[in-house]
Amino acid sequence: MDEADRLTVAAGTPAALLMQNAGAAVAQAIKQRWSKRDVIVLCGPGNNGGDGFVTACQLAASGWPVRVALLGQREHLGDTARQRAEQWRGAIEAVTPAVLDGAALVVDALFGAGLSRALDGAAAQTLAAATQRRLPIVAIDVPSGVMGDTGAALGAVAAVLTVTFFRKKPGHVLLPARSLCGEIMIADIGTPESVLDKIAPQTFENPRYSGLPTCQDRMSRQQIYARSRPNFRWLSNHRCAANGCARRGTRGRGIDDDRRA
Repeated sequence: MDEADRLTVAAGTPAALLMQNAGAAVAQAIKQRWSKRDVIVLCGPGNNGGDGFVTACQLAASGWPVRVALLGQREHLGDTARQRAEQWRGAIEAVTPAVLDGAALVVDALFGAGLSRALDGAAAQTLAAATQRRLPIVAIDVPSGVMGDTGAALGAVAAVLTVTFFRKKPGHVLLPARSLCGEIMIADIGTPESVLDKIAPQTFENPRYSGLPTCQDRMSRQQIYARSRPNFRWLSNHRCAANGCARRGTRGRGIDDDRRA
């Protein structure tokens, strides 16, 4: 569980509710963009997989033909993810390229932004096969294999849609990962705005500017959540103007613009 989720749970929101809201947001995003079709949801061994089980349940409840494949065993899931897996009434297959047979849409719920190693084994093989078959992929949080804190992509394949929560991560805006995320949707899953002050993120996203940004521009940038980054980076070449604002007391803290989910 990342820091935003931990603080939200500490403030009284159950982890199960956050997971329910996340999976429901992904299912809603899919229903808004595609007509009913055969879906395979690839679930990983952590909370990202729990989000996937919720997504599968939500789509199935809406009459979509859904199958689920799990990387690992259900009994090895954490408590919250296992509870969501137990709500799935269909079969649970193993993650292999064969589960893609008959699918028209793939939900990548294998690994989230906290992954710190290269994607390998059955997960990498199955996602690579989905790309070879030209199947559209919807990623939960980030495409599996994307390092959320750095934007590195270690075995990740391109998604057409990435649904993330609360705020973007650096991996959503830094290359090469940015080019793999497709459309990025930020969903509200019940994380209070007060969590942002406690996290005190040090990374900001620049909109596209035709010229150097003013200090007011600096203060209107969208804030994105960067876990445990000791210094901030500006995602453009306008370092001088930005650093000037920082010296006048902003300390790398920004005010969100209106583009939040």
